[in-house]
Amino acid sequence: MKKMGFIKLINKGNAWSFILLFMRHPFNLIPTFLATYQTVKISDEEYGDLHHKNNYTNAFRHALWNFLITKKCSIWRGNTRKAIHFAEKITNWHEDFSPNEPLEREMDLHNNQVGRKFFIISEELPLNEVIVRLKEKAEQSKLLKNIEDLQKYSNELVYIEELV
Repeated sequence: MKKMGFIKLINKGNAWSFILLFMRHPFNLIPTFLATYQTVKISDEEYGDLHHKNNYTNAFRHALWNFLITKKCSIWRGNTRKAIHFAEKITNWHEDFSPNEPLEREMDLHNNQVGRKFFIISEELPLNEVIVRLKEKAEQSKLLKNIEDLQKYSNELVYIEELV
């Protein structure tokens, strides 16, 4: 999303809910920003602007984002369970903050969850290996045609647009 598009999404309610979320979880503010920055940087390096569409590169970005938020928050807080829960909270908030069409929203929420599940089984891997494995997962992701199909793909990344 371009900067002006992001700025237009901000309103007092969104800003206030964001502030309240981090007031309840102040130690997660810096790791979340670092994870977000790192995710976009890596996604840009790996895929250019393609990850801003609803293709498999977007699935990679969402999974990596959740992995990194969880990783960085668990390091800062020393509690993996709480970090996973917070990553879910903040990324769900993001989907409410920048609303998509229902299928896009469910795709993003699903890919976020896959990223958190991937963290649980891959927490000790070095980042370069995480990137390789998530790229492989993204390249094997499933084309989603409707929300009901998500049940078939509980541990797999999904996308709704072919890469053009």
